[in-house]
Amino acid sequence: DMGEQGVAAELGVATGGRVTAGGLRGAGHYLYQLSDQDWFDGIAAFTFGGGGAECFRDRMDAFVCDHGMLQGGSVEVAANVRRFFGGRDQFWPFARAGVGLSIVRFSSDSVTGLGIPVHLGGGVRATVSDGIAIVGEGELAIGFGVFNHSLGLEPQVGVAITAGVEFRL
Repeated sequence: DMGEQGVAAELGVATGGRVTAGGLRGAGHYLYQLSDQDWFDGIAAFTFGGGGAECFRDRMDAFVCDHGMLQGGSVEVAANVRRFFGGRDQFWPFARAGVGLSIVRFSSDSVTGLGIPVHLGGGVRATVSDGIAIVGEGELAIGFGVFNHSLGLEPQVGVAITAGVEFRL
């Protein structure tokens, strides 16, 4: 019931830490059918977290950041492939993998970076009417970022849980 193209909007929470942004996550998806089971899943995602200054100079005069799980903000675009597995009636489980490019910002510390995360996730799509479905998914993002303030190359690890709605075009 998906047709050849679709769009989706999702809302949820992303967790991060150290130099990975976390907080409220909103995402938009563009879906394009590649084969019977595989779909291109282009994503634009925004993460809005709070928090104060969490960076400091340690005893060796190195600049260190230790932000909480729901701090910072980011804007990301990602290209993924979504693979659907055999479903039953309206319920279709899927797995998703891809790579993204993000700008991460911790404004209280004036720390900004460019991240390259790899996304691995999965979820379930439930058809509610012709051309409309509810989607719930979770993902793990692992990658690295290059940051200012002499932080340099830093690892990034985050988890996101979202729910939303898809529309067939």
